[in-house]
Amino acid sequence: MNGTATDMGNTDVFKVCIPHTSHDYFDYLPGDGLPAIGARVWVPFRNKVRLGIVIDRYVTDTVSHKLKQIIEVIEERPSFSASMLKFCQWIALYYQSPLSEVLPLALPKKLRLGQPVPLPMTELYQLSGDKETTHAMINPRARKQHALIDFLAEQSDFVSKTTLLGEGFNKAHINNLNELKLLNCKETIDLTKYIGAGLDMPLLLNEEQQQAVETINNQLHAYHCYLLQGITGSGKTEVYLQVIAKVLAAGKQVLVLAPEIGLTPQLLTRFHARFKEPMVVLHSNLNESERAIAWQLARDNHVKLVIGTRAAVFTPMPELGLIVVDEEHDSSFKQMDGVRYSARDSALIRAHQANIPVILGSATPSLESMHNCQQKKYTLLRLNQKALTSTPLRYQLIDLRNVQIQNGLASETITIIGEHLQRNNQVLVFINRRGFAPVLLCHQCGWMHDCKACDSHLTLHRKDKSLICHHCGLNQAIPSQCKRCHSKELIPVGAGTQRIHTYLQELFPDVNMLRIDRDEVRGRYELEHRLELISQEKAQLIVGTQMLAKGHHFPKLTLIVVVDTDAGFYNQDFRALEQLGQLLIQVAGRAGRAEQAGHVVIQTHLPQHPLLNTLIRNGYDEFATELLTSRQQAAMPPYHYLAVIRAQDKQSAKILHLLHQMKNYLSDHPVHVLGPAPAPLPRKANQYRMQLLLKAPSRKLLQSTLTAMRQWLTMNKDIKGVRWNVDVDPQDLS
Repeated sequence: MNGTATDMGNTDVFKVCIPHTSHDYFDYLPGDGLPAIGARVWVPFRNKVRLGIVIDRYVTDTVSHKLKQIIEVIEERPSFSASMLKFCQWIALYYQSPLSEVLPLALPKKLRLGQPVPLPMTELYQLSGDKETTHAMINPRARKQHALIDFLAEQSDFVSKTTLLGEGFNKAHINNLNELKLLNCKETIDLTKYIGAGLDMPLLLNEEQQQAVETINNQLHAYHCYLLQGITGSGKTEVYLQVIAKVLAAGKQVLVLAPEIGLTPQLLTRFHARFKEPMVVLHSNLNESERAIAWQLARDNHVKLVIGTRAAVFTPMPELGLIVVDEEHDSSFKQMDGVRYSARDSALIRAHQANIPVILGSATPSLESMHNCQQKKYTLLRLNQKALTSTPLRYQLIDLRNVQIQNGLASETITIIGEHLQRNNQVLVFINRRGFAPVLLCHQCGWMHDCKACDSHLTLHRKDKSLICHHCGLNQAIPSQCKRCHSKELIPVGAGTQRIHTYLQELFPDVNMLRIDRDEVRGRYELEHRLELISQEKAQLIVGTQMLAKGHHFPKLTLIVVVDTDAGFYNQDFRALEQLGQLLIQVAGRAGRAEQAGHVVIQTHLPQHPLLNTLIRNGYDEFATELLTSRQQAAMPPYHYLAVIRAQDKQSAKILHLLHQMKNYLSDHPVHVLGPAPAPLPRKANQYRMQLLLKAPSRKLLQSTLTAMRQWLTMNKDIKGVRWNVDVDPQDLS
């Protein structure tokens, strides 16, 4: 506290967290009322009125005269329960972020602005008197009103207006009876749009699935982590559904996390078909009102199921009984800016704090999760049997060395595509690079069109007639000539989704084609619409990126062509090979999911690469075991723990000065520090970027070092102006 202390007797002081202020909290005196812990309040802050969240209170007998009073308590019922505050405080501590950056993640924007969130309401009706008396009050010729009386008389409880309208009655029929005071009326929250159909019966489980369900169901009342490792098509979702059914039957809530928006519609469809309990979906395509309503319905226990992407891990659920993390290995669970939290790891902590089980599901588990199973921290449950077909996938490597390639495709690959199309099957050509070509090159002098704001090339997008930087978004017109030698012979080098799509359209003009990438799929429901076209077999040849790699079920898809495999082998990031293996297995899993066998063609210049051959011949487990051995030898995760300190500024000298000071400070701590070094993309959006890499043998040691360093930085007045952040457990080093 600042200023002179004044003896005022015992006084309540409230710790108020004000979003986006870089501090955990500020002290305030109470105003007219005493707010509850977790409640939102209006407070004076730097000549403005700001919204804050009360995180604690204490009693003191010496109070600074500079302390201001809380202006108004917004709510009697706190927005944050004690358990959610505890969870957010863990996130702040572990991921080295101010609490004022974490709490906004757990509060929809409308609530952060102090705006009201009206819930959808509906009227409920019941006859106020007996059936005969009510009939006598109505004109005999008003047949519909008499029918309405008969219908209500048969019901044992209040009936919603939505139900009555669905039965063929209209608002006039209801209002006429209501005006005559023949009905009892009350308002309630309208959950109609959130309630599932609940028509599908549980599927018959095979022995492996049954064993998994029984193992989890036997320990639903305490924390435990289960890694459900099932090959693609083995029925992991059915295991989730049957465990969830038992949790819901006990009156508990369930949180299901999926890595991307593209997977939530398919999950939601299956959940709606199976359960009648109200459920909401939370992802970035919702508008602010939808998000706030869903959040409040979950907090008030009106909905029992929440299905969402990364940020849904912050949803308040007072009766939480189970968390499921689908595709747990996916890097989309890691937030890459702001508070750099992992939703998967945070879900484990939330489950531990709530003393409930958590299921991590994947065909290709992360090395961290596999290591935790080896250490007996998790229980591994395997599903090795395909639910719909027993036919194994056929892998085929196509050697690109000394082979003519046209627009990214070898002639042998084109022949195989044609064969599958002739049999009226679906084909997915997978390339994890959008645009027409990654580089525009001068054929005469070798000049390449680079981004003026980043150390990267501009990507040619022929459909938009532009060159776009995929790092900073810079958009330029395609030049008519080389800027160095003025030659007009500018050629696209490499292949992106646009180029391959255009080329395949020329080769197979009579085939229905579809392209799915971030440039093509921009509208709110566009991805859902395109996935539906594939499911309905209205598209036979699909060119797509990572958006199509996982989770989707397309029964007629028999061929996968992986165009650009080698980039993963050349990437210097320590997770690159793990992510390549996961991606290949995930995208391969889209083929052969029904009666027909799946065929996976992998184009590569490295057909003898030992890890690639281990993956396709011996499977993901052996591939992961080899990677774990190399990680252990290199003292990398999961055997050691990492944090990256990233800094950026328009002046590289300022960054170097800051990072060298940090390194000098850290020399007194038992952590290994590498750097300063340029980031893999050294300049982005006119900002130079450099980083330090910290490595420690224990998580506790790394945490204590980072906490001490942040406190030192706060006290060090010489270090100003340079933007920096800490990334704990980084997913990549870029």
